[in-house]
Amino acid sequence: MRKIFYVLAFLLLGTVGELSAQMILFKGSFEDAVKKANEEKKDLFVDFYADWCEPCKMMAAQVFTLPEVGTYFNAHFICVQVDVEAKENGEIAKKYGVNVLPTMVFVNRDGKELRRITGVVSPPAFIREAKIVTGEALSFEQMYEKYKKKKKDVEIMQQLLLEAPGFIMTQQGYDRQKWGTRVESLFPEYLKMKKLEDMINESDFAILTLYHPQTTKQDPIFDFVATNFDKFARVVKQEEVAGYLVAMNNSYIIQLCKKGDLLYKDRLGRVSTDLKEAYSGITFGSLSVQEAITLLADATYSLYRHDENSFFATMDKYFAGKGEQTDLNDYTQPLEDLFIVYQGKLSENAYAKCIPWIAKALEKEMDAELRTRLLVMIGQCFQNTGNNDRAKQSFNQAYLVSAQIENVNAMKQLQQVIQQSLQGL
Repeated sequence: MRKIFYVLAFLLLGTVGELSAQMILFKGSFEDAVKKANEEKKDLFVDFYADWCEPCKMMAAQVFTLPEVGTYFNAHFICVQVDVEAKENGEIAKKYGVNVLPTMVFVNRDGKELRRITGVVSPPAFIREAKIVTGEALSFEQMYEKYKKKKKDVEIMQQLLLEAPGFIMTQQGYDRQKWGTRVESLFPEYLKMKKLEDMINESDFAILTLYHPQTTKQDPIFDFVATNFDKFARVVKQEEVAGYLVAMNNSYIIQLCKKGDLLYKDRLGRVSTDLKEAYSGITFGSLSVQEAITLLADATYSLYRHDENSFFATMDKYFAGKGEQTDLNDYTQPLEDLFIVYQGKLSENAYAKCIPWIAKALEKEMDAELRTRLLVMIGQCFQNTGNNDRAKQSFNQAYLVSAQIENVNAMKQLQQVIQQSLQGL
């Protein structure tokens, strides 16, 4: 019997430990929570939510339940949730200017707002906001003031650069523009103060991805990361380093192709030389990485030179080589590029060649809005190749699918386009 008691006690203590590790939400009204805060001499953390708010549920389920969050918030705040849809909470929501959800407000015992968070934030950022309120951490503005007095302090500069994107997102109008300009000028200064050799770490890699997302012909940063790929991969996930280099290289190649600059062929050579390891995790069916990237680049070059036949022939080679690995984006991206380049006015030959691409794309999984758009597109292709029966069938199918689009405005706009298309047959 005693043994059973100990086992039960152990299990119970484990459960209590798990519960106490997460954020403890006060049970009662906002007014009662204020009284509790005064009794315990704590500030309040107020989570304004609604039952229909999915981001609110995400914060409550994935952030509030974390041990590190619970430990800090339970020690420093009385935490309470306020349902903005409840009639009795209307004045409270109005007082604190709750216009979007989620909105989370730190309030002192006198009811004065100390700081607020809007939208979903990561656990570290969430805890940092709380520490700013308690005085254990500096706000972004306070850090910037500190930087102005110590402009050679690379640690402050690093912290500002890492936290700037999240902070700027909370700003509006002139303030957002002002802070954006300040941070933009901070990155070059940081590079002057810190050698690239000293940037092989997780924080500085994050800064490079944030503030150096594009490359050019002469780019010491890109070349340094490429040369030191293995070193970066030891401090950051290898796929993140590879993704950074591949995205920049591919983007630069496509940029050259669109400009009609044949230097893109020289840049393609790096795919199988100094960037070989970065591309090693990518597969293209029976095609080698070099063959696949070359085909995509050649197709883009042909398209922007208005060489329609070469564009379709090259893309068909790509699709044939990639085979079953061909995904939805493989079809939709060239279709989008084609309609942009020709401003929606394709030749009859182009309309005809788009039909099998769109048909293959429609076999893939996708949301209702994209499926509707593709059905409209294939309907237009049939219409412009003289097959009005198939066009009508596609437009009618598009209208049925459009009813499943969650965004009401998008649904109405597409339905209007479909109706106009049907009237034009």
